[in-house]
Amino acid sequence: MSTSRLLRFAAAAALLIGGLVHLDLYFHGYRSTPDANLGRSFLLNAIASAVLVVLVLVRKEWWIRLAGIGMAASTLGAFAASRRGGGILGLREQGLQPSPQALIALVAEIAVIVLLGLTFVPSMADDDSTPAPRFLVAAAAGTAVLMIAFGAFWARDAGGSTVVAAAGPGAVTIKDFAFNEATLTVSRGATVTWTNTDPFGHSVVANDKSFMSQKLPSGTTFQHTFDTAGTFTYICGIHPSMTGTVVVNG
Repeated sequence: MSTSRLLRFAAAAALLIGGLVHLDLYFHGYRSTPDANLGRSFLLNAIASAVLVVLVLVRKEWWIRLAGIGMAASTLGAFAASRRGGGILGLREQGLQPSPQALIALVAEIAVIVLLGLTFVPSMADDDSTPAPRFLVAAAAGTAVLMIAFGAFWARDAGGSTVVAAAGPGAVTIKDFAFNEATLTVSRGATVTWTNTDPFGHSVVANDKSFMSQKLPSGTTFQHTFDTAGTFTYICGIHPSMTGTVVVNG
């Protein structure tokens, strides 16, 4: 197999990994974000990645390779945008969260850019005029089957998991990347319980640092007793775009 074809094969594998990560994230929480367009963008990323995997495997045209680089670069751009300012499409994240998906996708997209970029180097662009080997054609066909199979599995898995949230006047449910109730009113001395029902970890961090949780995996809770009257605003330390308020009456 030629060097150029080997590079394209490795790049296609990286594209597939990136697409599968986005498909996984779509079915395990991101399709339920406050802005539905964010979820749709994850699904679109997975579909576009699958299409490019097939094209990169069986075709050698420069514009296909450039499209693969552009796809990976735009994904990295969205990753950076989601961690600055107001985030992207209503959601701001922090660091390499969610883990380990964020790191896997980050490495995969960088690999796509490097590998496909090398195919434009004259010394790497050796003769690649022969038809694609049968195993590459089979791999391209298998990409669609793999994406559909994982999509069906993750869709069933996401639909079958439920977390029972704490109930009562001092209960806040973390669901669909939001605090519900967003504004909670309690009496002084009340204990507030936050329950994370999302598939991903969240946290509860007061703006004045008067209370702070560790990362809360799905199904776990955090409690804080408010002994002082006042208005306490807080965020998710992992997704700072998520905000809430506790009003404590004297």
